Amino acid sequence: MPYHKVVAEETANFLSALSHPDRVRIALELHNGEQEVSALRERLGISPSRLSQHLGLLKSHHIVRERKEGRRVFYHLEQVDLGRWLLEGMTFIQQESLRLDEVVAALHQVTARKEG
Repeated sequence: MPYHKVVAEETANFLSALSHPDRVRIALELHNGEQEVSALRERLGISPSRLSQHLGLLKSHHIVRERKEGRRVFYHLEQVDLGRWLLEGMTFIQQESLRLDEVVAALHQVTARKEG
């Protein structure tokens, strides 16, 4: 298999692991540092079973790592740069949003002219 295809597949697998809004939120929360599961669940406002499923998937993709301290379980990002990368991605979303605002404004002008 050509190297670029392998890299593309691995990248797609990585992105698919982050393709749920709750998993993105988890990664962004952990960007601020390690958190205990109960605190993470409280901050995100999702059920324990749902959080467990998401953390399990992120863990299987080596995105997060757990650390146990007695009965308490803590999670942190495997690579801290992931949180920074996600935040930088929000710049793209903001720019795209501005572009869409321009499109919506143009559509309003066109439809206003047709009505007038």
